[in-house]
Amino acid sequence: MKELKRLRIKFIVSNMAMVTLVIGLAFLTVGYVTKSRVEQANEQILERIYSENIQDFFSTPADMRMPYFIVVTDQKDEIIRVDGQYRLEPEDEFLRYLAATSLAASDDHGFLEDYQLQFARRPFESGYIITYVDTSLGQSYAASTWKTLAIIGTAVWISLFAVSWILSKWSVSPVGESIRREKQFVADASHELKTPLTVIMANAQLLEESEDSRVSQDSRRWITNICQEAADMKKLVEEMLTLARNEASGKVKVKKICSLSDLVTENLLSFEAVFYQSDKVLESTVEENIQIKGDSQQLSSLIRILLDNAEKYSPAGGKISVQLQRTAKRKVRLSVSNTGEEIPEDQRKVIFDRFYRSDMSRTGRKGYGLGLAIAKSIVESHRGSIGVESSGGENQFFVELKALPALQKPQR
Repeated sequence: MKELKRLRIKFIVSNMAMVTLVIGLAFLTVGYVTKSRVEQANEQILERIYSENIQDFFSTPADMRMPYFIVVTDQKDEIIRVDGQYRLEPEDEFLRYLAATSLAASDDHGFLEDYQLQFARRPFESGYIITYVDTSLGQSYAASTWKTLAIIGTAVWISLFAVSWILSKWSVSPVGESIRREKQFVADASHELKTPLTVIMANAQLLEESEDSRVSQDSRRWITNICQEAADMKKLVEEMLTLARNEASGKVKVKKICSLSDLVTENLLSFEAVFYQSDKVLESTVEENIQIKGDSQQLSSLIRILLDNAEKYSPAGGKISVQLQRTAKRKVRLSVSNTGEEIPEDQRKVIFDRFYRSDMSRTGRKGYGLGLAIAKSIVESHRGSIGVESSGGENQFFVELKALPALQKPQR
């Protein structure tokens, strides 16, 4: 059922949104802490070496793990000494380039991004001492941590999604059972009400047609009202039963190839007299050889509902236009337009709800607000879509369905 599907989707989306937020915050925190610790370790190494006494400056600390090296320059910015965990010579061109770049920097602390080297510079005798720390190991560790976190996070997210999917079915099962019972009750009640209503109508019609002189004129008027109200109630019960059956059955299980063009044409012919008697103009453009898979009886009901709705809500002298055409290779669109009062935008969202009737439908027009709900259930059972547009003093109801190639022959 569509209600259960929407409920399961909401359950899963809400769960996964919360899970994503928690996992994201947790992993971002871990990644940030890891990055901060790596940067802090680099700074500590620089400070450790930077704060050493001059006489101990070139002694390698035993607990120093990060690769580093130290460069000493004279007053002419020439390298006079190199020490550290790399085997470098003062004449090395690359080392001279690094020293020149560091000496030209505006700050005593900096980072050479192209070489992943962090440096600290301070005056020493007539020149400078420049300490370099290789940050590539720390950055590689941080990148590896991020990659590991991404893999773990994805695996955890997928696992929790699977768990949420399973739990969603278990969680909504009581709601589904309640909805099924409600629809079954409506279907059973509607079916049981048809028989007594038929009996009431039959007896009332017999009294109405009776020539018994004992039946007064007032009594005949009351009997006529009984017949009319019973007929209206029977129509309501039949519509409720149709809607309940459509919603309970879901998608059409037995589908046959039928000509939608022929169905539209046949129903237009049957409605021509209705539009003529109500002084309304009917125009139609029906493309031939449009075939779909579905239930021809339900599709005929759909067409009749749309035509009846257009006739009911168009003014005298109004115009109704019906169009059936292909919109794509495998898509077909049926539209029924009528002139009349435009449907407000807020009402277009609820106009297909059961028992909904707009304010303009309460001005003496008969109906119980089930016709469009039945139309929607028929369209959804055929995996199509239905909607309404309103502009320029015209309302248009449209249906989009999946079409078949025109070469196939309809099954009778």
